[in-house]
Amino acid sequence: MNVIIQTTLNIEGNRGFRNGEFFVPDREFNKDPNFAVAVVAFKWIQQQMNETGHRETIIEKVTWNEKNDITQIVREIKPVLPEDNLPF
Repeated sequence: MNVIIQTTLNIEGNRGFRNGEFFVPDREFNKDPNFAVAVVAFKWIQQQMNETGHRETIIEKVTWNEKNDITQIVREIKPVLPEDNLPF
């Protein structure tokens, strides 16, 4: 399913708005549409942060299809890091 995601980010005092169309897998979307879109939005925000050199970024607002506010869900997503398999 394709959705339009809009982000408003505050990067070191400079507010910026972006929107784009993204694909969200149907299976995940059918289980929990807000969370499925939030994961895609989180990845996109990470790309935006890479573009700005990982400056201090505040997520002000994230919506999809202009009416579904998922800001809080996106803020709560934490990346899953692989476990260390060190011998000590």
